[in-house]
Amino acid sequence: MSRRATWGAALAVCLAFASQTTSTQAAPAYPAPIVGKETTAHAWGVETRFTQSTPCQVDITLNQTVFLAHMPEMIHQGIFNSQVTPALQQQAPHYLMNTFQTDTTPGFVHTLFTQSGAPARCRFAWSYITPDGTRHPMLAFDMTRQAHDRIDWNHPRFGEMAAAAQNPWVDREFDTVVNQETLDVTIALAKNHDSSADLPPPSDAASRTDQP
Repeated sequence: MSRRATWGAALAVCLAFASQTTSTQAAPAYPAPIVGKETTAHAWGVETRFTQSTPCQVDITLNQTVFLAHMPEMIHQGIFNSQVTPALQQQAPHYLMNTFQTDTTPGFVHTLFTQSGAPARCRFAWSYITPDGTRHPMLAFDMTRQAHDRIDWNHPRFGEMAAAAQNPWVDREFDTVVNQETLDVTIALAKNHDSSADLPPPSDAASRTDQP
C-alpha cells in the first residue's frame, strides 16, 4: 500500500467525524469537542481537549496501549497494511504513532476550523501516554483559518496541510526514537523482500526548541 493511500484512508476516517456533525445540522459552535466519545478515533486511543480557548490550543493525546490493541481494526480500515505484524508493532510503536498522527491531524484541524466562530489561529499539540501511564510530548504546530480555507477539503493533497503549518516544534527525544524505529522498520521490511520506498520519512521540523 502506498503512503498516499494510507494517508487517504486515515484522513477519510477523520473527516467523517466532522461530517457526522455538519451534514445534518448546523456546524457546532466553537469550542465544541473535536473527537466525541462515540468516534472511532476515541476508541483507538485518541483524546482531544481545549487547554486554552483564548488563545486557542488543542491538546491531542494518543494512548499507546489502546492504540496498539486496536491495530487490527486500523489494518482492516487500510490505515496500516498487513505487513504491520504484532512483532513490528512492539518493535516500532513510536514510528506507528507518528505515522498515525501525520495521517489524522488534517482531519482534526478541519473539524476545528469548520466550527461556527472558530478562531483565526490555533495551536495543536500531540503527546502520547506510555503503558506505565507516563505522558510524553510528540510535536506541536500552529494552523490558521486562512491557511485551512485555502485547502480543497474535497480533494486534499498529501502534505498540503503540513506545508501550511506554522511554528513547528518536535520533541527531540521523540524525534530520535522515531528516526531509530524508522530504520528498524525499513530493515525489517527489506528482509521480507518488500520495498521501503513508500515508508514515511523520519519526522523533521523546520525549527526545534526544548519546549513547545
